[in-house]
Amino acid sequence: MTKRNIIIAAGIAVLALAFFAWKSGQNKIAQKSDSDMLAVVVEPFEINGGWGYKVNVDGHTYIYQDMLPGVAGHRVFRTRENALRVGNVVADKLTHHKIPAMTQQELINMKITEAE
Repeated sequence: MTKRNIIIAAGIAVLALAFFAWKSGQNKIAQKSDSDMLAVVVEPFEINGGWGYKVNVDGHTYIYQDMLPGVAGHRVFRTRENALRVGNVVADKLTHHKIPAMTQQELINMKITEAE
């Protein structure tokens, strides 16, 4: 083998080792984040003659929803139960790595009458 071929082979080997080291490091991070569960709690609260909800993650407010999500205007939930139900759906989306958003149609499907 020529000196040039040795240098090329060594460079390819170094790149391959760097790639595999990076890939195995990514797997460790993903496994760690899956196994380290954070407490996700939904708390309804009264506001402006109605209800809203907070989604707390590990004791810190992550989402503060003081109006109906996905609905035009500034409307609040009529009941504590409705706020809690929607908050639980949002928290479920969050814990399943989905965007924690709600559409008006989702609220209507949940029979949240104030969304109509």
